[in-house]
Amino acid sequence: MVQGITDDIDPDVDPGGVDPIGEAGAAAAAAGAASLCLACGAGVIGPFCAVCGQKNDDLRRSSFVLVKDFFTDTFGFDSRMWRTLGLMAASPGLVPSHYSHGKRSRYTPPVRLFLVVSFLFFLTLGMTNTLFVAIEVKERAPLPPQAEAALREESGAFVMIDDADLDCRLSVSTRFFVRPQDITVDQDLWRRCRESLATAAGKLESRVTAPSEEGESMSAEEAAVAAKGLNRFLESVTDAIENPRAFNASANEWLPRVMFLMTPALALIMGIFIRGRGALLFDHVVLSLYSHAVGFTLVGVAIIATQLGARYAGLIAMALFSVYFVLALKRAYRRGWVKTIYSAAMIGFLYLTILSIVVLSIIGGAIIGNAA
Repeated sequence: MVQGITDDIDPDVDPGGVDPIGEAGAAAAAAGAASLCLACGAGVIGPFCAVCGQKNDDLRRSSFVLVKDFFTDTFGFDSRMWRTLGLMAASPGLVPSHYSHGKRSRYTPPVRLFLVVSFLFFLTLGMTNTLFVAIEVKERAPLPPQAEAALREESGAFVMIDDADLDCRLSVSTRFFVRPQDITVDQDLWRRCRESLATAAGKLESRVTAPSEEGESMSAEEAAVAAKGLNRFLESVTDAIENPRAFNASANEWLPRVMFLMTPALALIMGIFIRGRGALLFDHVVLSLYSHAVGFTLVGVAIIATQLGARYAGLIAMALFSVYFVLALKRAYRRGWVKTIYSAAMIGFLYLTILSIVVLSIIGGAIIGNAA
């Protein structure tokens, strides 16, 4: 009889409608439910499931919190980042070596560090009003009369168009990471050179070359196309010289992409000269990402130092990075000094060659694009 009565009574609710479990019991029940993995239902101790490995978090948050968490996780400077930066400065190659061999929890991942430092680098370029590339025009130092005559005789076909002497006694060079006020442009010298080239192009447009011995000739139409192309090229170069900021718009668009792609390129180059069981491609990629972060940091500091009036800051930054890279290779791969220095020299040569070709292609593309 008693058993039958007790079977009909809900054990969680007493006859008076009072919950015997109470608030503490409800909290315990909620905690027990929360300790089950949301993916596989297994018991979870800690933030991650020991069965499926998923973090026991449904990630359901407001849009504001999601955006805030993204920027905090991507660009936040936590204790790991400060530790990583400090060890990278004090012991080149130690962080990449540790990270590649499993000691990852104490360091900032290389991809994240690369993104943060590169973001700060390009932010520094914008805030300091620094141009990636600029064209300088200076007067060329006069040559001795005999050398001048020899040069005219040897390259007359290249400096004379229809007997039009080009007034282009100038030196054109490119400078990288420079402020607009630090660029030297002799406007009068460039104007005279441009006018002489335009005059030569005008004569070329009306030129029809007589057939040569091989039967080749330049028609009036071909001469007009050549003259038109030369005029467009002159206009584009003039825009690059007189409006360096507009000219850099195209370069600034491609530079971040190029530097991002140069990280795997450096890893592949290292794989050519450094091979073995302790030098896998993964190790090269990790070292490449950390090395690029160091390079961005040194160049960024050099840009700020230049703004403050320091001289040769760029050269000092390049020298420091060269030493850093050698020490990083030595500690990361534990090879002898001779092999390390040889490998660093060859890696640096190939890397700079590829980077120079890409940068010159960007500059040439910008000039040709403006001329089109």
